[in-house]
Amino acid sequence: MSRRRVPLPSPAMAVAVCALFVALGGASYALTIPRNSVGPNQLRTHAVTSTKLGTGAVTTRAIRDGAISGRKIGSGGVHASDLAGGSVRSAALANGAVTGAKLAPDSVSATQLILPVVSVEAFSAVLPANQNGFRVVGATCPANHRAVGGGGGWVGAESTDAIGYGTVAGNRPTPPTAGTDTQNGWEVYGTDAANPIDRRLMATAICIAT
Repeated sequence: MSRRRVPLPSPAMAVAVCALFVALGGASYALTIPRNSVGPNQLRTHAVTSTKLGTGAVTTRAIRDGAISGRKIGSGGVHASDLAGGSVRSAALANGAVTGAKLAPDSVSATQLILPVVSVEAFSAVLPANQNGFRVVGATCPANHRAVGGGGGWVGAESTDAIGYGTVAGNRPTPPTAGTDTQNGWEVYGTDAANPIDRRLMATAICIAT
């Protein structure tokens, strides 16, 4: 009885088997990458996207100064609770960025406003000593201004020192049209009895630019 000979593998089969072992060995190596062996130099540009970052993975220390601009912040992305006290200054606000609708009630006081206030004075004709008389005088604001207040009283003929004579009957904004914002001056009127010095009536208008 003769033995049956088992054919030997062909050279092509041997090469294929070797390639299989190499491939398996390479896959095994890829699954066992040494720790800390991948750094910034091994990453392609844009290789790490936002979906690959874990929650809290990027901290403030990892962000360089100026890296996040306004265009990179989504609408509503920054809330009041996210802002440190004093972190937003006037230089950081664009013109017209803050409107009345964005201000909380009583959030702006008079001391925080820089208003171009102008004080204007005017004087009546002198009322001579020992004469009775009525005087009316009005102070007018500069152009493009409006009156927001005023007053007046009797003063010396050549000074603004108040004197203890005379009566101010009244004072009012001019023109005296209630309910409008056209007042651009302040008027004072009053009567003085016979007093021993020359005197005059003074009016002062407090104006702001419009």
